[in-house]
Amino acid sequence: MAFVRRFSALALLVLAALPFGAMPSVAVAKNRFALEPPNVEEKRAFKYAAMSNEACFKELDKRKFPYKVEGETKQVEAPLRFTGPVRGVTYKLSQRAEKDPDKTSPAAIADCRLALAIDDFSRVLAKHDIVEVEYLSMYRTRGVGFVKPGKRHPSGRAIDVATMKRKDGTVFSVYKDWHGRPGSQTCGAGAAKPTKDTEGAKVMRAIVCETAGVGPFNLMLTPHYDWGHKDHFHLEVRSDIRWFLIQ
Repeated sequence: MAFVRRFSALALLVLAALPFGAMPSVAVAKNRFALEPPNVEEKRAFKYAAMSNEACFKELDKRKFPYKVEGETKQVEAPLRFTGPVRGVTYKLSQRAEKDPDKTSPAAIADCRLALAIDDFSRVLAKHDIVEVEYLSMYRTRGVGFVKPGKRHPSGRAIDVATMKRKDGTVFSVYKDWHGRPGSQTCGAGAAKPTKDTEGAKVMRAIVCETAGVGPFNLMLTPHYDWGHKDHFHLEVRSDIRWFLIQ
């Protein structure tokens, strides 16, 4: 009980030291790497998530992004489908039962805001001579109606990247080439080194951390996050949050 009183008193002192109306930048996410940046409202992901459908499509058109508007898709605010390479990078859906899944599968549908983030991501990929990305899905019907709109795959707000192919034909696989342990830090001064010092591990970490610096996604989850992400990067543009999670 004495400890609780001391802790409460310390908390009050911390709050009292803050400017009026200010609160500590503590994320509402149960992860020590989830933090609110001091300039969060200037971050690309924050801006994209807050865009209206009209403003989002206008920005895509300004960037000459290759897309076509998709028909009404449950829980996706502004559904679209890619119609060509993005900044020289082709996005290819992993093999499905469909004959041409990129043109027919619901998994290849994205919300407009995710497309803007992928456009930024593609600029980073192009710097590393990446010409093709294989992904597991963008939109998923599982969770529609249960997952809050504006977040995760049921809203078309996330892409799960599995492999990256370089111009010289080299393929980097998240599952085979990441070489890291769950719970580790991915970017920054305290970032964990790969368990194997390979080219793939270096290239993928460089891509993830350079993309994090640009800020198009407010969630970037690698195999460092948990075993459920051992074979892909989860890249998401989520609405109604101020924190970023890069792990």
